[in-house]
Amino acid sequence: MAKENDPKGKNKEKPVNTRTLPAIIVLSAALISCAFSLVQGVEFRIFVGRLLFSVVIFGLIGVFVRVILDRYFFNRNSNEEETPETEEQNEGEEGASQEDSGENEEES
Repeated sequence: MAKENDPKGKNKEKPVNTRTLPAIIVLSAALISCAFSLVQGVEFRIFVGRLLFSVVIFGLIGVFVRVILDRYFFNRNSNEEETPETEEQNEGEEGASQEDSGENEEES
C-alpha cells in the first residue's frame, strides 16, 4: 500500500542482501570452536582439526541457508511484484524490434 501512496517511488523496498550470510555463520562457528578449544587447553593439532572441521561444515550450512533464503523467501516476493512491469517493458521492446525489422526488409 505504501507504493500506491508514493507516486515518486521514494519508498522502494531494497532486496535483502544475503551474500555475507555464509561468512558470518562461518566466522561465528570458528570463534566458538576456538573458544572451546582454548578453554579445554587442547594440543595445536587438535585445535586446528576442530577449527577446519567447523569451518567446512558451517560453510556448507551457510551456503545452504543462503540459497534457501534467496530462492524461497526474498526473491519470490520481489519477482512477483516486478513481473507485470517487466512484461509491459518486454511488449514495448517487441513492438520496437518488429518495427525495426520491417524497416530493414524495405531497404533490401
